[in-house]
Amino acid sequence: MTRRHHGIGGVLAAMAIVLAALGQPAQAQSRQETLVIARNIDDNTTNDPGRQYEFTGQMLNQSTYDTLVTVDAPDFTRVQPKLATKWEVSKDGTVYTFTLRPDVKFASGNALTAADVRFSFRRLQNLKDNPAFFLDAIKTIDVVDDHTLRVTLGGPDASFLAALAAPQCGVLDMKTVMAHGETDAEDAKEKDKATQWLNENSAGSGPYRLISARKGEEIVLDRNANYWGGKPYFARIVFRHVTDGMTQREMVERGDADIAHGFDADLVATLKTGPKLALVEGLTMNFIYLALTSKPELSKPLSDKRVREAIAYAIDYDGIIKGLARGGAVQPPANIPVGLLGVDPGMARKHDVGRAKGLLTEAGYPNGFPLKMSYPTRPMHGIATEAMAAKVKADLKAVGIDLTLEPKEFTVAVTEYREGKTHMVLVEWGPDFLDPDAWADAFFRRGGTVAKRIAYENPRITELVAAAKREVDPDRRATLYREIQKIAFEDAPYVTLLQPKTYAGLNPAIKGYAIHPIWFVTLSHLSR
Repeated sequence: MTRRHHGIGGVLAAMAIVLAALGQPAQAQSRQETLVIARNIDDNTTNDPGRQYEFTGQMLNQSTYDTLVTVDAPDFTRVQPKLATKWEVSKDGTVYTFTLRPDVKFASGNALTAADVRFSFRRLQNLKDNPAFFLDAIKTIDVVDDHTLRVTLGGPDASFLAALAAPQCGVLDMKTVMAHGETDAEDAKEKDKATQWLNENSAGSGPYRLISARKGEEIVLDRNANYWGGKPYFARIVFRHVTDGMTQREMVERGDADIAHGFDADLVATLKTGPKLALVEGLTMNFIYLALTSKPELSKPLSDKRVREAIAYAIDYDGIIKGLARGGAVQPPANIPVGLLGVDPGMARKHDVGRAKGLLTEAGYPNGFPLKMSYPTRPMHGIATEAMAAKVKADLKAVGIDLTLEPKEFTVAVTEYREGKTHMVLVEWGPDFLDPDAWADAFFRRGGTVAKRIAYENPRITELVAAAKREVDPDRRATLYREIQKIAFEDAPYVTLLQPKTYAGLNPAIKGYAIHPIWFVTLSHLSR
């Protein structure tokens, strides 16, 4: 598959694909209004918003389903209206009353009402699939009238609106999907039968509708004639499954594709932009990090925060970012990414061998100690994990720590980490939604998804995470998150190595491209 579109054969094949999708003869206008994206789409396992939890699916669902609110470029700290024109929040922060747009129709022509939103939210909750947690904060959902929805939370949660911007919280056409076996009942996990239909069709009000999806081959979206938000420029969007970044680049330069989504830092370093290829870069909200256990039964040295902090100072961050990542990354101060509320890149730790040795001596390990580190063998954001692991080993050797590397197949390494069996592990983390609570809760709260894996707990930081979650004032929230990062900096349960950049190769004629850290790009913003 990776070399199918090469040379003249590639041009003809790409033309055939586009023309077949359009169902009409070759015309300049038809290609003009067709956007072809070359990317690896083999992660796309389902197009059902209630079950979807993969990268490609988020881009598709963001284009075919609307959410009540959105978070879009360039300001990822601000929640903006979408289906909801406004919302009111009770004084105690637990009741949200949304006013919906009165003019929205689904692709079917059915009018969108508050009942559709309630149905969609209840289905997402009751499917109990991967993305159900987005609505964990909700206690009850009530339809006030056709265009008013009242949502009551179990407690104040300032991250709630940002979670609603996730594509998985998109609103489905209740009448259409119920005809295909969909239900929002409490037993939806067992009784809902609509996923197969939703894998090949869409039932949303977004700018596009799903026409076809062939796994490992192509996905086709068509413009939604009923879209309320204005006519998108492109009439059709075709995703072609191409795994190799070099092949994607050749397709863009030949005109077989308009966008390439497989560029890593190594490839970018060799690129020459010009009249046939432009490059867009932006920060992901992912990061690569080390997790250090606090369990003395696994590693007595690591249970001492002075040792963990020494490891953090021993790492040559600039060497990793400028060398292994070829400059295609930044360094966050803690496990909350740069670009979110309260994150100051200036707080990031600096390489300091002398301080690392001093902390080890203070902790009773002047000659270092042996330590094990596991890591998955697959690359992380285009960087070979073997190279990163070797760099960490060399950096720790410089302060006397003898690191034994334990490369493992991805599922093995991650499973052991999730089960809390690792001394130290090199792993990565990706975003669910764009609010710092998504990271603070997982990494720093006692019993959080990640914190429990390494037995990390600090009563003060747990209090601050809860306070930041409740706080509605952005300035006060930002102050709380800075305090969280300060404590995490001192406790060093994690060592944040880098936050990668992401790249897209474009036909220079494509306009309006801004990288989004969740769904890559808002397709309806693009034009030629």
